[in-house]
Amino acid sequence: METAQLQYLDMALVAIYLATVVGVGIWLTRGVKTSQDYFLAGKTLPWWAVGMSLVVSDIGAKDMIGLAADGYRYGLVMMNFDFIGCAFPVLAAAYLFMPFLWIAGVYTVPEYLGRRYNGAVRTFFALLWACFMMGTVGTILVSAAVMFEALLGWNFWWSVGVTAVVVGVFTTTGGLKAVVLTDAISCVVLIVGAALICILGLQHVGGWEGVQTTVSQLDWTSHHLHLVLPADHPVFPWPAVLLGLGFVLGPAYWIGNQAIVQRTLGAGSQNQARASYVFCAVLKLFFPVLLVLPGLIGLALLHEQLGDPSQWTEGVANRVLPLLVVKLLPTGVLGIVVGAFLAGVVANLDSYINSASTLVITDLYRPLVPDRTDAHYLRAGQALVVVFLLVGIAFARIIQPVFGSVFEAFQTFMTFFQGPLLALLLLGMLTRRTTSSGALVGMLLGVGTAVALHSVRFVLGAEYTVSYLWVAWWSFVAAVTGAVVVSLFTRPYDEERLRGLVCWIPTREESGS
Repeated sequence: METAQLQYLDMALVAIYLATVVGVGIWLTRGVKTSQDYFLAGKTLPWWAVGMSLVVSDIGAKDMIGLAADGYRYGLVMMNFDFIGCAFPVLAAAYLFMPFLWIAGVYTVPEYLGRRYNGAVRTFFALLWACFMMGTVGTILVSAAVMFEALLGWNFWWSVGVTAVVVGVFTTTGGLKAVVLTDAISCVVLIVGAALICILGLQHVGGWEGVQTTVSQLDWTSHHLHLVLPADHPVFPWPAVLLGLGFVLGPAYWIGNQAIVQRTLGAGSQNQARASYVFCAVLKLFFPVLLVLPGLIGLALLHEQLGDPSQWTEGVANRVLPLLVVKLLPTGVLGIVVGAFLAGVVANLDSYINSASTLVITDLYRPLVPDRTDAHYLRAGQALVVVFLLVGIAFARIIQPVFGSVFEAFQTFMTFFQGPLLALLLLGMLTRRTTSSGALVGMLLGVGTAVALHSVRFVLGAEYTVSYLWVAWWSFVAAVTGAVVVSLFTRPYDEERLRGLVCWIPTREESGS
């Protein structure tokens, strides 16, 4: 692959960014004295920092690489992952669901499910989340490796190793506070870098009109300039986008994703947590353009080099953004964009490994190893950061041969359990009638449906692959159906057991008891 040559100015800008984030992490070790300090930042985080952290926890290296790749492959439809999958779900999370998690005083989403239902539901979803986060760490490391190969000429394992060490240093030591404050820095750098790619790319191709003209002339891009695709589209039919993304994946991600929820639980108050969600929703309005447009610019500039995506072999999709960066960016600007990419890598990695550590300690380790000192759980959480990085490195090697892009890999991982998770959260928070037995059956039925639908391609052939958006929708429907039917024939918990956990049952303070 063609590589860029970083000049001294570029390297200086990158070095400044890396030194800043590592230095912040080390400096913040002074405030980490308890497990709550480490996992929830002592509940002292300001709303603006949490809001910016939410943005880059969602938008990171996998999205910069993956959405550029899928923008090249599918076009403007990819903007719907923010337009449809973000704005409403974020506000619903802020005003409807987050208060229950806050009032319950939980550290994790599975912990809430355990209180609402039982320990089996808690443990099952904790294990699923742990597996998902290891896979996600792998996708982020693949993103880093692909970009660094193009920009620095590094090989795969060297890129992965350096990335893991840099992120591991400040995440292990500084905990959630270090993660959120470095994320705020990364958010600014990421926006600047992505904007520069778009501006310089449009200048190079002749503006948006130039993109339209070039893309419309290609034989295989009939739908690239449409936000809504036909109902028979094999990957993004509009019913699947509306139902699978708008009603399942988007809400499940912003309501039930541990990496997202944990940040809001670390805010200084419930109002600050809500404000952070609103701030995030505003910032996210800019990212559909910043992340998908480079893919269309890449299509206009690189179609002769990369060709028709239907003919691509392993790993070609993930080369779109690296090649575009190499082609477009001059000295100085290249350093800023490399810094922006590093910001995305750092923000995504620190979010998921810190959240994974929190989840495993809270939902799996504490129940198995109770009555230990707080310092013990703190040290265990720090050790788990290293473990998750090592397992993520192992995952990184097997992701690229299987998936078309890292974004596709991430979304596919989510569809195995996000539908059932959303079903149990909705039924648990909005109805008092849903029982633990119903939750268990719904959970197993939903996850089983997802596994079955994903398995179709291996049984019948690749041409019968079910869109991961449809997988999300039908696994959600299966989970709701199973939970509701079984709950009708089993006895629910009494009202006192559900107080503060269900929308229609007031807390003791509200009821005056």
